[in-house]
Amino acid sequence: MSSLAKEIIERLKKEQDIQILAEVLNFYEYLKQKKEEELNKDWEAIAEDEPTDEERLIFDEYKNIKEDLTPLNDLVKELNLDGK
Repeated sequence: MSSLAKEIIERLKKEQDIQILAEVLNFYEYLKQKKEEELNKDWEAIAEDEPTDEERLIFDEYKNIKEDLTPLNDLVKELNLDGK
């Protein structure tokens, strides 16, 4: 996890207003979905072309790379919002 992510989590742990925490989590999910949609559009545009074998190889390798995003469930647990 990046230092920025850790800092944000630490600040959110101290937040007492449930509404603010809900808004932050909603925004996090929105950004995550938007980024996935943008990547999917990029992949569709690339797939429409007639790629060379080398381009297909690069495409397949890059598509299989997963970004280091903290899953929403893990973030909820980290912020102790799951009631456990």
